[in-house]
Amino acid sequence: MLTINRPNNNGYENFDLFSEINNSNIQFHKEHILEINVKKNGYIYLPPNKENYIYEVIQGAVKLGGYSDNGESFVYEVLPHTEFFGNFKYLNGQFQEYAKAIVDCKIRVYNLDFFKATVLTNPFLSNWFISYLVKRWCSAEVKLKNIKEKHVKERIASLQNHYNVPIEDANGKSYILFNLLTKQDMGDLIGVTRQTVASIIQKEKQLIF
Repeated sequence: MLTINRPNNNGYENFDLFSEINNSNIQFHKEHILEINVKKNGYIYLPPNKENYIYEVIQGAVKLGGYSDNGESFVYEVLPHTEFFGNFKYLNGQFQEYAKAIVDCKIRVYNLDFFKATVLTNPFLSNWFISYLVKRWCSAEVKLKNIKEKHVKERIASLQNHYNVPIEDANGKSYILFNLLTKQDMGDLIGVTRQTVASIIQKEKQLIF
């Protein structure tokens, strides 16, 4: 039995945007909603992020990250299936990120203008989207709280709890999301170095065995 400690938007646990669009008889053209396959370690987008779309993870998982001033990459979010990302139009070029497939992924791509018009004109979808943004906001604040208040060992345990999510890649192969994170990913997500994460995990293994 998996224990998952993740913020959830109550009432929308099984929500499926694409199904809701179809069930509501919302008209769209093939260029409004596309499905793409992205191979493991492939980029869905890179800076300067000039294409403005909303992306949904259908199968697989995605890393979101950026680059430091000296060009080193870092990860600040990892998203499993049913999660959304993208759209930098409102940020006026002030924010840059990359999105990278952790495993072979199937991604649904929504035209931004279509997505906005659909959400704004449908009260049910508007309410869902607001609740979804609050969920993501809460998730980010929980991670910051853990970084501020907890020791490194506790941060790793919280990270494991948060990403203790079963996923399936585009080929139907099953994984636990946490097990796909590298030591560097973990370090980036909890604000420590890769070496610190490796040292803590090694000590934990020695205590177990």
